[in-house]
Amino acid sequence: MKLWSKKIFNKSIRSLHRDLGYLFIGLTLIYAISGILLVLKKDEQNPSYREIVLEKVAKTNLTPDELKAFWKDHFSDAPKLTRIIPAEDVYNIYVKGGLGKYYPYDGKIELTTYKKIPIYKFVNDIHYNSGKRFSSIAMIYAIGLIFFAISGAVMVKGKKGFKKRGVWLMIIGFIIPVLLFFYT
Repeated sequence: MKLWSKKIFNKSIRSLHRDLGYLFIGLTLIYAISGILLVLKKDEQNPSYREIVLEKVAKTNLTPDELKAFWKDHFSDAPKLTRIIPAEDVYNIYVKGGLGKYYPYDGKIELTTYKKIPIYKFVNDIHYNSGKRFSSIAMIYAIGLIFFAISGAVMVKGKKGFKKRGVWLMIIGFIIPVLLFFYT
């Protein structure tokens, strides 16, 4: 009797495909959700952050030092002011978590701050591999997907198997992204 028969091999591939498939559900969901978020992002805005626009009014013609003092006294609800850089007719304002402008001639202040959305930040950090923390997981996941593609192809036999039907669907699966790449 053979130690490794075709029947044992098929059963082993099916079991491994099934069990690894269960294991990879979480990774697949994280990569899929973050991929959808990246596709839907607007104007290159990072979906991990929510943009908050604030408009305030201060006294006119304040110097940078006067603006700092005014900020401290009147804008306790605004983010902490960290830096002011005067330009020609506007001051560039840096606040904690954002930036803005002060227009001395009319006292108008426009601020844009960014608030982190934790779940989006988490899935995008994994998808972008920020800090290279997820390189080993990404490599294992990629190898797992290759295994799923090959094992899934050899599991089904007969007229709906890979040799009869699957090979054509696989070819279409290659052609679609190639066509989209060249024609969009």
